[in-house]
Amino acid sequence: MLCTDKVHLPSLLLTEVASYLHACEGEVVTKLINEKIPYFNAPIYLENKTQIGKVEEIFGPINEAMFSVKMQEGIIAHSYKTGDKFFIDPMKLLPLSRFLPQPKGTTPGGGRGGRGGGRGGRSGARGGARGGGFRGARGGGGGGFRGHGGGGRGTGFGGRSGGGFRGRGRS
Repeated sequence: MLCTDKVHLPSLLLTEVASYLHACEGEVVTKLINEKIPYFNAPIYLENKTQIGKVEEIFGPINEAMFSVKMQEGIIAHSYKTGDKFFIDPMKLLPLSRFLPQPKGTTPGGGRGGRGGGRGGRSGARGGARGGGFRGARGGGGGGFRGHGGGGRGTGFGGRSGGGFRGRGRS
């Protein structure tokens, strides 16, 4: 017979993750006592490895985080008392640094290449240094709209260097 129920078996080692605060609308509200943050929907266990529910919401200030546990069917949220400990599979925890702003100039895991260089001007990126529009010549100073320059970022359409589409009857 094929069993379709998805059963998560915890590793042999469970880590203490939270303590019971109170029950609210059929869920348990807990205070995080681990330095790591649980995954959403991570199974929560008692010390005897009995699953009682799953992480539903994580809230509160980052240094005093709390989370709610959606109880499994047949388990009553009011059956616990303040201070009762809850446990989690350590593979279902994320380091706090994943939720903090990264210092400038660093990227997690090193650089990955990224995409091309700057976009404006005649730099060669994206077809730069090719002249522009319908009336400009290759290598000319053209580009832009109505023949007004083609400068890079922040230059607007100022200047009168040719190129670009000028419209009818204009020179």
